[in-house]
Amino acid sequence: MAWTNIPDAVLEPGKPIRSVDGLALRDNPIAIANGEAGAPKIQNAALATDSVTTDKIANFTVTGSKLFNGAQEAQWVGGRIAAMGLGAVGMIAFAKAVSGGAASPGTTREGSALRYTNIAGAEDTGTALAGTWMCLGYLGNEGAAWLRVL
Repeated sequence: MAWTNIPDAVLEPGKPIRSVDGLALRDNPIAIANGEAGAPKIQNAALATDSVTTDKIANFTVTGSKLFNGAQEAQWVGGRIAAMGLGAVGMIAFAKAVSGGAASPGTTREGSALRYTNIAGAEDTGTALAGTWMCLGYLGNEGAAWLRVL
């Protein structure tokens, strides 16, 4: 619905309303709700507390500047990371390369070429890592810290 300006002069007390003005009076509230060009904008004070819920917020529209940075949020983020589990994208692991030669910080390697290790570089279970990993730096002997990137 398009917004229609209704001049005060056409709305006369005691006179019949013109049909075009009646249609505008019917359609203008819809234009306001839809945010049409020219329509008055709904102000924050007009919104009831808790009237906008999470399911009504478009994906990827809330930026870091809109998020509160406090203890509860840090615990929430930490809980989400912990729930991702071992080897998830964004996780760090101690591993050693079993193929592909030496790795330097920034090098990426397929997880099939890496094995979980301890900080000294002694191979632990022989279990290959999944995904793609980036070397963050050396820990000892042949071990390194790796960040899962894909």
